[in-house]
Amino acid sequence: MTDAMDKAVSLTFDGDIALLQMNRPQKRNPLTQEAKEALFDAAHQLQGHKDLRAVIIAGSGGAFCAGGDLKTMHYDHENGTYGGAEDYLPRMRHLHAWVRALRDLPVPVISAVDGPAFGAGLGLALLADLVIASDRASFNASFCKVGVVPDGGLFYSLPRFVGAQRARELFYTGRTVDAAEAARIGLVMEVMPADDLMPRAWDMARMMTKGSGAAFALTKSISGRAMQSDADTLLTLEAQAQAICLAGRYNADAARRFTNKEPLLFDFK
Repeated sequence: MTDAMDKAVSLTFDGDIALLQMNRPQKRNPLTQEAKEALFDAAHQLQGHKDLRAVIIAGSGGAFCAGGDLKTMHYDHENGTYGGAEDYLPRMRHLHAWVRALRDLPVPVISAVDGPAFGAGLGLALLADLVIASDRASFNASFCKVGVVPDGGLFYSLPRFVGAQRARELFYTGRTVDAAEAARIGLVMEVMPADDLMPRAWDMARMMTKGSGAAFALTKSISGRAMQSDADTLLTLEAQAQAICLAGRYNADAARRFTNKEPLLFDFK
């Protein structure tokens, strides 16, 4: 692996797979200003990586991400760091820049959640296409406890994972969801022992690299619009995307392999 970035957050590459990892486990990997800056840099580095085929987002030391840094919030209030709402907006726009960049990566993104994913840490986890978790993972949209609204893209992502009613219940109560319930309500796809989590994430990512990059990018883009587009719009996008894929080399090779009874490159397990 190469290109370790930062003490708070690291971005490393194993071939065409990237690992974006939170690296302050002694504090449960909080989203400090340092971490946000590192996530901003990492997201834009990933956007510019032409050979990227899959991304894994993970924590470290038995924690995924504990969310916002309340001590810094207290300091800001006590010292009048920000004068009003207009002073906070640039901070939110900076956060949203890397949220959008990670959300819109044209490759499969897998979150491997071990330990707590709280507040904006939950938002970070749900920027992925697939979320897997250890049996000691926990999830909490705890914003109501400190008098703020959900952020990190959760107004978009959480209702799409668990439905609008359940998302509101989690927003309104700030209760903690354990791994078993998370799987039951659709917040995570799979739950496994902690020692199996990262090997599973890497296996999934490596398998994704064997698929058609163009087909995955188009599938991700169109499926991301599924809940806000009408049926005819989606049919139009489907037709355009399928025409691109059917004209591509990957499909031609797959058809040849199938006809000749050769193994296909992609076989997800």
